[in-house]
Amino acid sequence: MQASILLGATALVAATVLFWSQTTPVAEIHVGAPRVADATPAVPTVSQPAMPAPPQADGHYVLVVEGDRTALAVTTAVAKSSPWAGAPKGLTSTWRLTIRDAAAALLADVPLDVSPFDTDAAALGRPVQVTGDEVRDARIGMLVNAPRFAAAASYTFSRPVEDGSRAVIGQVSGAAVRELAGETR
Repeated sequence: MQASILLGATALVAATVLFWSQTTPVAEIHVGAPRVADATPAVPTVSQPAMPAPPQADGHYVLVVEGDRTALAVTTAVAKSSPWAGAPKGLTSTWRLTIRDAAAALLADVPLDVSPFDTDAAALGRPVQVTGDEVRDARIGMLVNAPRFAAAASYTFSRPVEDGSRAVIGQVSGAAVRELAGETR
């Protein structure tokens, strides 16, 4: 019986300490004017340099991209005022379209869905493969939705290489994309 009383008293003390440690400390409760010893000197705050805001897309482009695993090119572009919706949810692709500004800062990294195409190196030059209602071709022709940035200087297509590096398989200037879209800047 004495052990249970001792255990109960210990729990009560622990709960009291826990409660009071999470509330305002007594030293911070002031009644009337603060004493000189309680006054805290003002500490000047140092402001951090403001980080530049991430670039904002001004709508998006619908790019017509054509080529094969060795080279991709933008053949047509259409400017849309609606915001870019982003990459399709769940799309994971190692083929990429990267958009950079004149200082080579990354503006966007867009995955490319090349799953409908035969991107194997051995498929180059092979005739179109038709199996049921599935058509596989080494020639790539697709629409790519990409964010539209006024500061875009380059659009670069790349894919992985066996050694882990990336192969650049196409690049077009931002000015050329704007021209294809009928924009003058």
